[in-house]
Amino acid sequence: MTIFTLVKKDIQLFFKSKSAVMLTYLVPMIITLIFGAVFGGMGKSSGMNAMRILMVDDDKTKFSELFHATIDSLPEIAVYTKYTSHDSTILFDVKTMDEWIKRGKRSIGIYLPKGFEQRMKSGEKLPLEIHYDPKFSIEYGMVTGIVQKVVMSKFPQLMFNNLWKSAEQYLGKDKSDYLKSDTSDITASNSELFESPMDIKSVQLLGEEEENIMFVQYVAGMAVMFLLFSVTHAGSSILEEKNNGTIKRLLIAPVKRREILTGKMLFVSLMGLSQLIVLFIFGWLVFKLNIFKDIPALLIMMVVTALACASLGILIAAVCKNLSQVNSISTLLILGMSAIGGVMFPAFLMPKYIQTVGKFTLTYWAMKGFTDIFWRNLHLKDILTSIGILFGICLLFSFIAVRIFNKRLVD
Repeated sequence: MTIFTLVKKDIQLFFKSKSAVMLTYLVPMIITLIFGAVFGGMGKSSGMNAMRILMVDDDKTKFSELFHATIDSLPEIAVYTKYTSHDSTILFDVKTMDEWIKRGKRSIGIYLPKGFEQRMKSGEKLPLEIHYDPKFSIEYGMVTGIVQKVVMSKFPQLMFNNLWKSAEQYLGKDKSDYLKSDTSDITASNSELFESPMDIKSVQLLGEEEENIMFVQYVAGMAVMFLLFSVTHAGSSILEEKNNGTIKRLLIAPVKRREILTGKMLFVSLMGLSQLIVLFIFGWLVFKLNIFKDIPALLIMMVVTALACASLGILIAAVCKNLSQVNSISTLLILGMSAIGGVMFPAFLMPKYIQTVGKFTLTYWAMKGFTDIFWRNLHLKDILTSIGILFGICLLFSFIAVRIFNKRLVD
C-alpha cells in the first residue's frame, strides 16, 4: 500500500510540473510533427517541390523550343530561361547560368547547344549538357532521369531514328549484307542498337578539388547545432545566480543590471566562439575541411553566429522561470530549428513551405554563410546578407532579453 501511495505522490508532482509534462509529451510530438512535415509533407497530396532549373537554348529552333516546353510542362520541374537585372529581363547564357549555380541561386542547369535539332534530323545522338552543383547530387540524378524519360516517351521518333541509323551501321543497308555477316558480330552489335538517343555531358561546377565534399554539410551543421545546446546551457546559469542570491549581492556591490547582462552575454558568446573554432579545426584535421579559404570571412561568420546563438540562449533564460523550463523550451527550439534550418539535412529535400519557414531561423543563415565559404568559395562581400541577418537576430533577441530581465532580475 505504501508503494502505491508513493507512486501516486510522484504522479501528482509530475503533473504539477508543466515543464516536465511538456518535455515528456509535447516536445516529442512537435519534433515528430516537424520531421514528418520535412520528410513526407502533411498529407498524401504533398509531394516534392518542383525542382527549379535553368535552361539555355543556343540552338533556337522549333525542336529545341518544343523540348523546352515539354520539360517545363512537367509538374516536377520548373524551367527558368530569363532573369531580371536593373528592371530588364535578360535571357540566360551559359556563363550567367554557371554563375548562378556557383552562387547557390540554383543547383541545376540544362544547356542545349547549337546543332540540337540538326543532330535529331540526321539520326545522331541528341547533344545536351547538364551543369550542376554536386552538393545536390540527388536533384542531378532526378533531372537526368526525367530528361531521358521525356525524350524516350515524348519524342519516340528519336529512338526510331537512332535505331535505324544503328541498324544501317551494323547490319548494312542491303539485307544480303546482314545475311552474310558473322553471327558473333551481329550479337556484339545488338546492345548498341538500343543505346540512349541522347549524348548527355555532365558539367560539375563546384567541388572538383574537394576530397571530402560531404563533410562540408555535416561539420558546419553539427557545429551550429551543438553550439546552440552549449550556449543555452551557459545562458541558463543566470537563472541559477538569480535563485542562489548571487544577482542580489552583485547589485548591492553595486553593479548595474546592464553590466551583469552584458558580462553574461560576452561570456556566453566567447564560449560559443571558442567551441566553433575548436570544431572547425577538428574538421580540418580529421576530415580535411579547408578552413583557410577566406579566414576573415570565416572569423566574422563565427563571431556573428556565436553572438546570435548566445542571444537566443539569454532570451530563453529570460522567459523561463526555472531550469526545467529552459531544458524543455531549448530542446524544442534547437531540434526544430536544426530540422528546418538545413542543419540535419539539405534544405532542398524539404517541402516548399518548410523551406520558407526555415529562412526565419538563425540556423538557416548560419548554415548558408558557412556553406557559401567552404563550398561555394565565396568571400566576405558575398556573405554580407547572412552576416547582417545574424547580427540583427543578436540585437533583437538581446533587446527583448534585457527588457525582460530588467523586470525579473531581482523578483
